[in-house]
Amino acid sequence: MEAPGGPGAPPMWGPGRKMAFGAAPGPRSKLWYTLADGNLSEVFFPFLDRVALHELRFFASAGGAPPVDDAADGQHAISWLAPGVPAFRVDTTHHEYRLTKEFFSDPEENALLIAATFTPELPDLRLYLQSSAHWQPHTDGNFSSVIDTHPPALLLQQQDVWICIVGPFSRASTGYFRSADVHIDLSDADGQFTYRYDRAGPGNASVGAEIGVRAGSFQLAIGFAHSRADAEEVARTALQKGAGNLRQAFELAWRAQPEIPRALGQVSGDEGNLARASLTVLHCLEDKSHAGAFIASPAAPWGETNHDGNHVYHLVWPRDLCRIATALLDAGDSDAALRAFRHLQANQRADGGWYQNWALDGTPHWQSTELDQVALPILLAWRLGVAGCLDHDPYPTMVRRAAQFILREGPLTSLDRWEDAGGLSPSTLATCIAALVVAAEFADDAGEHVAASHFRAVADYWNDRVEHWCSLPTGQYVRLASDPDHRPAEGAIAPEFLELVRYGLRRPKDDRVMRSLQGVDTSLKVSLPAGPSWRRFAGDDYGEHDDGSPWDGGGRGRAWPVLTAERARHFFSMGLPAAELVRSLEGFAGQGLALPEQLWDGPDIPSRRLQLGKPNGSACPLGWAHAEYLELLVTIALAGFPDIVMPARRRYTEGTALEPPFVWSHKHQITRVATGRRLKVQLPRPGAVHYTFDQWETTTVVEAVDTTLGVWVADVPCHKLAAGSGFEWTAHYMTGWEGRNFSLTVE
Repeated sequence: MEAPGGPGAPPMWGPGRKMAFGAAPGPRSKLWYTLADGNLSEVFFPFLDRVALHELRFFASAGGAPPVDDAADGQHAISWLAPGVPAFRVDTTHHEYRLTKEFFSDPEENALLIAATFTPELPDLRLYLQSSAHWQPHTDGNFSSVIDTHPPALLLQQQDVWICIVGPFSRASTGYFRSADVHIDLSDADGQFTYRYDRAGPGNASVGAEIGVRAGSFQLAIGFAHSRADAEEVARTALQKGAGNLRQAFELAWRAQPEIPRALGQVSGDEGNLARASLTVLHCLEDKSHAGAFIASPAAPWGETNHDGNHVYHLVWPRDLCRIATALLDAGDSDAALRAFRHLQANQRADGGWYQNWALDGTPHWQSTELDQVALPILLAWRLGVAGCLDHDPYPTMVRRAAQFILREGPLTSLDRWEDAGGLSPSTLATCIAALVVAAEFADDAGEHVAASHFRAVADYWNDRVEHWCSLPTGQYVRLASDPDHRPAEGAIAPEFLELVRYGLRRPKDDRVMRSLQGVDTSLKVSLPAGPSWRRFAGDDYGEHDDGSPWDGGGRGRAWPVLTAERARHFFSMGLPAAELVRSLEGFAGQGLALPEQLWDGPDIPSRRLQLGKPNGSACPLGWAHAEYLELLVTIALAGFPDIVMPARRRYTEGTALEPPFVWSHKHQITRVATGRRLKVQLPRPGAVHYTFDQWETTTVVEAVDTTLGVWVADVPCHKLAAGSGFEWTAHYMTGWEGRNFSLTVE
């Protein structure tokens, strides 16, 4: 009999705040699982950007009273079953029962096991489960049914994916999520299970069952496949193998994976537990069918209120991918780092850039440009080369084109690393300058010395102007500015400028850096139980509202563990101890050893499950945060700074101060040039620059030189002009004149 009612509630993701995330290693098992609120949350199959199962949760109920929602009403304690092995035990307590659940998967099949023990405090208390498939946006939903076997089995169909749940069920039914499901039935019938429906759909279909075990241990298996028969066989085979055998196979498979270097555990504050977990999380973030495709997070921030699928993190971001790959490289897994690099190469656009993010198959999701995401792959190529891990020369196939893109499009970026605004960003500039210096090194090795010279010329110019573009008259850096001709008079304080130190472009104790950190600590630092953290920038609205309601396009930005790791690295670079901040990060990870995107930094709001210093509703775990933690340990363990680009440090902080020419381009049409500086005019095609220093009474013509980079450069010798004077120029191409004159003032 088909379940009555409509299609159910609108599509939703699970909570962004996951307690844990895991998968089996190796290529055979193509499912990944998350836990939230003590229960199974989203399960991905067969790819890491496809949510198959929405959730599986338990209810305890006795006649005459509303049911107890184990997820919402229980108190959950979580632990890893073994260090670095992402199988999890959740101990849930409630005054009416205790429920222990262990979660892990079959390393040989697409099956998930739940081994549980139910201990009721009341003799008539019964345990129920409810599960639903993820409703993919823009589809008609899913189907569910009960397989009439003994005991019955539960079946969900999501387009071409079938999900079968088997276990000791005494009764089973189907319905619609939050419309006619087990929880609704138990609530409406005073704790009694009255529904008896064997199919539902299309819609937000759900399945439910009563656990036949009144008290004691039981096991559930969930099989995933592309046919009903296969899903049922996978689930029943897993149940037949038994939790003990599968748990042992799962642990042995993970024990065979690379271990963290011993030195990382020695400099940690928790004997290496978070380091092992971080390495495991990063490995789990890689898809098994698209080598090197590491997603940002297995979560949708504030997923409960996410209805369109636009704001999800199970996508590839070049920035996050490069951070993850670098951490894996420094933690000893060069093969994984090289796979990530190859994935970047495969998804580079013809123009040399990369999309903001993309699905695992390369389909772009958000399509804006972040210049740092074009520069970071160049730096990853450099890091792989320095480590001796490259198996080919990436300069002609990838590095050159990416650097050309930066030359054409910079120095302003459409979006900075926080992706909500653009302009002149010290963070983006630092990454691009370092990348151009690296590109010059690659070019020299390839014998392209003219190209190398122009890469360095642009890097020198941008590096020389960072403070003028991005700092206040008081010397404090700002997050973003917009006018390359004038120093900003105001701007949001942010710690972006520490990227200048990260790559060796500024000294750790540079006066401007230290002065800016004082402003950052005054306006952005928050004190949490585990230690200090920092918000991103003044005016940040990406986070819950002050009343705890979810981010809805607006709110208040909260503390980011990533920024604690970045600040700890700067502490260490100044010769200060960073151990306290290492312990803070370990405290932020909590029992589940999962570092979030953001931490709640307001007063506790129990009704919204927000607790000071604990993850808020944003994405958890965040691969970027785990990567930064590992990088911090590497820095301390090596007493060195692997991200520093040595040619850049020698050029900008160890040698004599440079006075490079200014570089004009059509994307960077400056109108002022400093006294004593030359001007390089960068043209998009062959041509000549006609300039005058006397209002066109006389004219000089300079042929633009081919840099071999798709741009041509003409030198204008304005370095001898007095302050306050001006000059003009225009360009002539094979197709005709530029069509306008450009004026510059010497200041």
